[in-house]
Amino acid sequence: MQPPRKRARQDGQDAEMPPELEDRPEELFKDGSDICQQLMDRYAKSSAPQHRHLIATAAATRAILSAESLPFTPSSYFAAAMANLENASSSTKALSSTETAALMSFLVIVIAAVPPRGIVTPRAREAVEVLVRLVGKQDGEETLGVSTVRSAVKCLGILLGFCDVEDWNSVNLGFETLLKFSVDKRPKVRRCAQECLENSFKLLRSPAAVKKASKLVISSFKNYIPLADTLSSTPVADEPKDESPSKSEHVEVLHMLNVVRFTLPSLSAEARLKIFLEVHKFMSSQFSILTRHILKIIEAFLEIPKAGDALQESEDIIVSLCSYVSSNGNPVDTVISAANLLKAAMDKLQIEGSELRMKNLPTVCRSLAGLLTSESDTASQASHIFKELITHHIDEKTLPNDSQLSEGEDESTWSSEARAGKAMCAALDNVLETCKGIPNEHILAIISALFLKLGGCSYTCMKSILFKLADLMIHGSGDASGTDLLRRCIGSAVIAIGPEKMLTLFPISLHDKDFSYTNFWLVPILKDHVIGSSLNYYMEHIVPLAKSFQQASRKVGKSELGKDLKNRAHDLWKLLTAFCRHPADTYKQFPRLAELLAALLRKYAFIRESVALALKVLVNENRSILGSKKGLEQSTFSDEFMVEFQNLQPHSTKTATKNMKALSSSSIELLQILSDLFINSFPGKRSLLKDAIGCLACIVDSSVTKEIFTSSLKKFDFLTSGGELQRLTDSDALPDDEQGVMIPSEKYRKRFVIMELASCFVEGANQELIESIFDFVKQTFQETNDLGHGEAYHALRKILEEHEWFRSSHYGELLDVLLCLKTPTDATILNGRFACFHILMVHTLEMNLEEENSKAFLILNEIILTLKDAKEEARKEAYDILLVISSSLRNRSSVISDSLYHKLISMIMGYLSGSSPHITSGAVSALSVMLYKDTDMCLSVPDLVPSILSLLQSKAVEVVKAVLGFVKVLVSCMPTKDLQNLLNEVVPSIIPWSSVSRHHFRSKVTVILEIIIRKCGFAAIGSVIPEKYKGFLKTVSENRNNKTSKETGTGDTETASADLRTSGPQKRRHNKLGHSREGDGLVEHKRRKRERKDDNNTLHSKVSRGGAPRGFEKVGNNESGRSGNRNFRGAISGQNGKRKPGDMHKKQQLEGKGKGKGLPASISHKRKKFGRNQQKK
Repeated sequence: MQPPRKRARQDGQDAEMPPELEDRPEELFKDGSDICQQLMDRYAKSSAPQHRHLIATAAATRAILSAESLPFTPSSYFAAAMANLENASSSTKALSSTETAALMSFLVIVIAAVPPRGIVTPRAREAVEVLVRLVGKQDGEETLGVSTVRSAVKCLGILLGFCDVEDWNSVNLGFETLLKFSVDKRPKVRRCAQECLENSFKLLRSPAAVKKASKLVISSFKNYIPLADTLSSTPVADEPKDESPSKSEHVEVLHMLNVVRFTLPSLSAEARLKIFLEVHKFMSSQFSILTRHILKIIEAFLEIPKAGDALQESEDIIVSLCSYVSSNGNPVDTVISAANLLKAAMDKLQIEGSELRMKNLPTVCRSLAGLLTSESDTASQASHIFKELITHHIDEKTLPNDSQLSEGEDESTWSSEARAGKAMCAALDNVLETCKGIPNEHILAIISALFLKLGGCSYTCMKSILFKLADLMIHGSGDASGTDLLRRCIGSAVIAIGPEKMLTLFPISLHDKDFSYTNFWLVPILKDHVIGSSLNYYMEHIVPLAKSFQQASRKVGKSELGKDLKNRAHDLWKLLTAFCRHPADTYKQFPRLAELLAALLRKYAFIRESVALALKVLVNENRSILGSKKGLEQSTFSDEFMVEFQNLQPHSTKTATKNMKALSSSSIELLQILSDLFINSFPGKRSLLKDAIGCLACIVDSSVTKEIFTSSLKKFDFLTSGGELQRLTDSDALPDDEQGVMIPSEKYRKRFVIMELASCFVEGANQELIESIFDFVKQTFQETNDLGHGEAYHALRKILEEHEWFRSSHYGELLDVLLCLKTPTDATILNGRFACFHILMVHTLEMNLEEENSKAFLILNEIILTLKDAKEEARKEAYDILLVISSSLRNRSSVISDSLYHKLISMIMGYLSGSSPHITSGAVSALSVMLYKDTDMCLSVPDLVPSILSLLQSKAVEVVKAVLGFVKVLVSCMPTKDLQNLLNEVVPSIIPWSSVSRHHFRSKVTVILEIIIRKCGFAAIGSVIPEKYKGFLKTVSENRNNKTSKETGTGDTETASADLRTSGPQKRRHNKLGHSREGDGLVEHKRRKRERKDDNNTLHSKVSRGGAPRGFEKVGNNESGRSGNRNFRGAISGQNGKRKPGDMHKKQQLEGKGKGKGLPASISHKRKKFGRNQQKK
């Protein structure tokens, strides 16, 4: 691009207008102050000629106003500038081109700043005449430059807004001039004129003025019709992008069409239709120079809300567009544009309620179908348009139903939508004929959409297509993805017409002579896509077919054919789940199906999981309809299947009620069989059985589940003759001689299984059964050492979740049972224990009683102590349960949730004043976890941050580590604006610890400062840091800049743990680029030695002045050590790999039995004990 001055000279006559003033000068001068002064302030130091001339013109104009004592307002500047321009044009000595350009640039600025009604109508009309005379000078040496003409045109457009637009004579001259320059060969002038003309047309309100303006456009357009007709009939042989007519008159045709496009909505209805009919004549089936402009005019015409009586014109548009889309060799972008216009035209006909819509729909679909075999992008867009036509223009309610189709109703009696749907099918059938192999994904997607839209009608309309797809499935060759798409497309047909009709067209058969079979490719499709079928059909057709395959496999024996036939039989049996998806005859046929399933469960192991899943689907889908259970999973449906399924209507509430009654009365035997199978099965096989048992237990009478549970206890001698729970003996568990791990006996294993079975009964159990299960849970806790505790915690959690009454009536007993148990070491068991604590903790806070609150501290105490556990798995469970508890409190009703959530925070903050550093650091870690998920916590609890920062005066290492971890989370997660408000407290509190290199305190503070610098800037932190630490801050900033320049791929989103990984001696060694590796070691050694000496000398003096607390001695060679685990939890808990021996001793003191040590000083609670004496860890 050439610089502006070169362009100005190339235009020939004037200095170019400043670029920043070309488009929106009014945005730069709109504060109401003196425009001349603003220009001087802006361009006084500029040496550009156009700026100097502009300032001179402005100064001269202001001098005129000053001499006449006129105000320096935009209106006054406009009047003076126009008077100057008028005088110059009428005098014998005209202005030079440079002076004219500067005056016009100034005029554009001031006229844009004139407020509404700031120019009276007569004066505006006179100004228009002056400007028209000015731009009329286009002969010989008086030719104006581009910038001057453009400024004049822009002034014309603005001045028309001050004229009387209701009086055509007042604006006629301006409109004619703008229309003239709208086809100018100079791009800047032309674009400005077109923009002004479009805005001016929008100002017209009077029908008379609109009519005359429309005639003006028609008159101008007629001059180009002969040439446009010639160009439209001349095809373009070259590439579309290279089309550039050489003659200027050809270019003017295109510019005139562009004018027609943006003025068309503002013209009168009569003129609009007249122009459109002329333009439409230029549209041919082959691409021409005019095609793109014509398509844009058609788009503008279709977007007009009320285009008059233009239905016939819309049909003509459809015909011409279809012809263009169907022709070969046209540019792809124009074909896609024409296809989108076809959809727009059809939508317009639909809005206007015209029957022409259905008449033209087959033609449109045939033209679009031809695009489906094009390149991927073209086919994709055509497929999208085709599917929208199917969705918007076919109404399922107007399609013939099954009875009409079975009676052979004449197609002439079908609705127009049904006939159009069949025409669509015919178009797609023709496309399939031209395909070699499996069709592409776009064709298959349209066929699937049409199957689902036509429903049962597709059995008649799309039978030919279905046969072709089946033939491709049997004989076609393609990759796995293509086969999957084909299978899914046929699955849509299964959904639409049902498995009964599908198996009528493609029956699965087994030949008795050679045991060959046909159409088995359909079975996997049926498994994934059958819905809304019939249980009776499964029992009457699928079951006999499966039995015939089983019998054939027995006859063949153990050969490969026998194995294959056996597998095919199993596949047919497993179709049970598919036929249980919303069957239409559940309440009629389930009693008979239950008898069949009971026999199958006893006889065949391979079908048990399928039966369990089928029962789960049947129960859950009906419970979901009745609303007794929200959020039930929809069986094993894939995401794609669910998209298709969501359009199908489920059962009514009345039908679902009947279904539930049938399921409840016929499931007792099934529940007993499944429970027995569950007890005797391997652990890996119990998952689906457990789900099915839980579903059936919810719908049968609770007395049935009570009997099953009691009989299971008696069967394995867990009940005495008096009906009481039998105690276990020590001989029931044997220790492992090598590892000391307790190996459960067979009786223990059965106890675990029965406990797991009991958890399945919880949801639908009555109070008596819940009490029995809880007694069994208590005995398991009392008489086993972690063996079976996982199952017991799971059962207890389900009881607490499903039965609110139990939480209230057994609250004290529950806490006594749980708190007298030692904290488990196994992470899975600990998860179950904490899940129970979550429910009880929320319940405790909601009760809001003083006694219960003290028990809440006991729960919180254990969680906080676990945060300091040596095992990472245990710490993770404690972190997770804290987040779950806080999230549960925050998600409850607004006012209550805020108070409960703040109460939890206050309870944790109560531990900050504890005497034990171990529990204090644990509380800080807990608050860090909560802060990580809720940064607003610092704002809602104002004393949180000061309370934690005050702990930096502590002598306990782990407390200081935890606080620095909290600060790191604070500065990492808090928004910058809120963080800046806390810098006055945070920075002075942590900066003294930069003088202590032991325990990595200096590196931790460095990381925190780097994060603050990155988020808030160096100046923000420099203003709050004490003077004596500014040198350290400068070093941190310099090291950070060096590190940022060397490390690639890091940015502002770098996390705190990434900062930690780059700290330490390796970073500092890399900063010394001028030294070798050996030299680095020597320098580093000397520096560490010097720092160690300086640290020891300055530590005690700084402590007395509010620095680091006494008790810390710096060890220079530790200052740059790396911490072990740099993840989030490690950072906030102060864990650095190995645990110090003293820490375990402290924890044992805190967890001592009886007194609840580690709690706030005001709380003491004696824990009850029962069973064996358990010493709390």
